Amino acid sequence: MLARGEAAAARAVTAAVARIGEAAREGAAGVRGIRVESDDDSVTIEGRGLWRRRIEDARMRWLGAER
Repeated sequence: MLARGEAAAARAVTAAVARIGEAAREGAAGVRGIRVESDDDSVTIEGRGLWRRRIEDARMRWLGAER
């Protein structure tokens, strides 16, 4: 039973990471110098001036916003 629960949790994490990764790619689209990578359990957003751009660029403001 525990193994099934762990497998279900792993699938849920993978699905959530995929959704977050896609949203990050959409938010970063057209913003030069920003790179988004994701794997099964993490999303990495990198780029020079990323947080400055987050404030100034409406396409990036959603980063870190609570929903």
